[in-house]
Amino acid sequence: MNPEMLTPIGTIGWFAMLVIGPIRRGRFGELVLPLLFGMGVIDVWAVAPAQVSEDTSWKTVSAVWMAALLPYAIMVFWMVKHVLNNKRAIQ
Repeated sequence: MNPEMLTPIGTIGWFAMLVIGPIRRGRFGELVLPLLFGMGVIDVWAVAPAQVSEDTSWKTVSAVWMAALLPYAIMVFWMVKHVLNNKRAIQ
């Protein structure tokens, strides 16, 4: 749980989720969202390591890491759902 890894993990995950979500739903107009909220996402994950270094309590560390890993869990859910739907369509 290296605090320096929060910035790349959180930023990449949230951007990927904001881009992949509209693409899989076919709503390409929503691809503007990452552009609009891009600086906010980057700012949040740029200060996250400093917050974890400042407050090393278990609650803070786990909350920040759960927020950083949430987009990856959502994307895994989308992949599993896609695979299961394809298997049902084939049968």
